[in-house]
Amino acid sequence: MKREIQTFIDAVEADEIQHFAVDTTEKAFEKDPDGAMAPLAAFIREQIGKDQLAQAELKLTDTAVSVRLEMSVINLPLQDSKTIGKIMETSDEADINVYAVIETPDINVSGLRIDALAPAETYVDQAAVADESLHDWLKLQIEKLQTAATNKAETDVKAPAEEAATSKPAAKKATAKKPTAKKAATKKPAAKRTTTKRTTTKKTK
Repeated sequence: MKREIQTFIDAVEADEIQHFAVDTTEKAFEKDPDGAMAPLAAFIREQIGKDQLAQAELKLTDTAVSVRLEMSVINLPLQDSKTIGKIMETSDEADINVYAVIETPDINVSGLRIDALAPAETYVDQAAVADESLHDWLKLQIEKLQTAATNKAETDVKAPAEEAATSKPAAKKATAKKPTAKKAATKKPAAKRTTTKRTTTKKTK
């Protein structure tokens, strides 16, 4: 399955893409990611058989996670199709590949991860191998999300403890200022100078 680069870009920008979407929960997805993605894989294979470009999306309704299968000429999400013309020769023809995409702020700094699974024909002809690649990819992404969730939970727990620890020194500083009050009291000798003028004793002689 091939497309001229410019023809592909034009099709994406005109939304001449077959779409499929399904919702699930984070718990259901992590329990059976292969089962959750199976309808998406079936849809993509059906569209490849029709020589149609396609995108299939799985949304986790209780968290900001989108997992997709996309057909493209390069490992960029379809939403960045305008960038393709800047890095590929638009008059060239290229193979259409199937990519796995996950989009969520917790996956990495960019908030998006995309990896090639297989060329379109291979994705159909060697479905078992392609599904195994998707299985491994999903497992890795889920582990990353779980690690991020654990780190976030630990940070939230430490924050109140750190605030309590930093508030104690402030109380000690307040008590440390007491000696300055004693220094003010030691200035009394200045008043004794007015009583030391004993010049009247010379007059009695």
